[in-house]
Order: sequence, then structure tokens, then C-alpha cells
Amino acid sequence: MPKKAIQQFMLGTVLNNETQARETLAAAKAAGYDGIELCGFMIHPTGFLVRMLTKAAGMPVGRGGNLDWHKLVREAGLEVVSLHTDLGSLERDTADVAEEAGRFGTKYVVITGMYRFDYGDEAAVRDLAARLNRAGTALAEEHIELLYHNHNCELRRVTPKKRAYDILLEETDPRYVNFEFDSYWFTEGGANALA
Repeated sequence: MPKKAIQQFMLGTVLNNETQARETLAAAKAAGYDGIELCGFMIHPTGFLVRMLTKAAGMPVGRGGNLDWHKLVREAGLEVVSLHTDLGSLERDTADVAEEAGRFGTKYVVITGMYRFDYGDEAAVRDLAARLNRAGTALAEEHIELLYHNHNCELRRVTPKKRAYDILLEETDPRYVNFEFDSYWFTEGGANALA
């Protein structure tokens, strides 16, 4: 049965302390959400530079890295539907990422469109697909599934007939890589998200 879930990232600026996080998660539950997708860099302490770069990119971070997210999510009656992480962390220590997903009771790890990555470079996008296949294969060995979450950058053309997203769809192995489709970003990028 489908679950309505919210991304922790969307709540970034209202998760700064335990009281605020508890109230925000309770409000999400009251609004009809069943789950939450936690973001790795928001559930762990992050350095000043990471917070500033994230803020400079226009993304909310919050200061919830020192909170007990297991307890907060459980108290709110929410389920962790997936865990957002970055590809580098996944490649460096797949077992650690898989173990953390398991501790939160989810079988999904999500990689998102990457900052400072050239989605217009065909060779780079093909290499990304290969990296996703390797990461997904490694996660599968840990009984965790890999999802790729798009933004609008994957709409960049790498050839006259292909976008970066087309290559990712064609060259990733569906046994090891699936997709968490973000219709907002595709619409913002000028694509027909429904199609």
C-alpha cells in the first residue's frame, strides 16, 4: 500500500532543536503523512562549511544533526520510508550506509542529483550510471535497494537526442538501481512530468 511521506529536507529550517522537531513531525503526522525520508547530512552533525555551502546553494539545512531521530520519528508515529545519502559515502562504506538504513527500518537508500556534477557531459553521465550500478549491486548484497532522485539538472542534453536522465534510465540495471521521481524538479526544468 502506498505511503504518503515527506522529505526531511523540506522541513530543514524547522528542525533546529528537539522541541521544534517534535512539533514539526507531529504536524506532519496530523497533516496525513505516514512517513518521512530522512536525509543523511541532516541526521548527523555537519561541519560549518557543509552547512554554509548547502545554505549558499539555496537549500534548507536546519541544525538537527545532534537530535535522536530514531526517538523523534517513533514518537511522531511516522515510518522512515528511505534514507537520503550521497554517492561518495555509499561508495566509501556501503555496509555502514546499509546498516544505518536497517536501523531506521527502511530498505531504501536514495542518491540525489549531485552538486557540481556536469550533467551535460555524456562520458560523465555514463560513468555515473556505472557507479550507480556498482553501488546498487553492493547495497543489494546488504538487502537494501538503491533509488536515484532527480532534480532538473538531469534534463540537460548530452546529445541532440538524449538528456542525462535518458542515459541514466537506459544504462542503469533495474535489478540494482531504481528511481524516486521528483515531478516538481522536472516541471521546474520545463519538462512534462506527467509524460
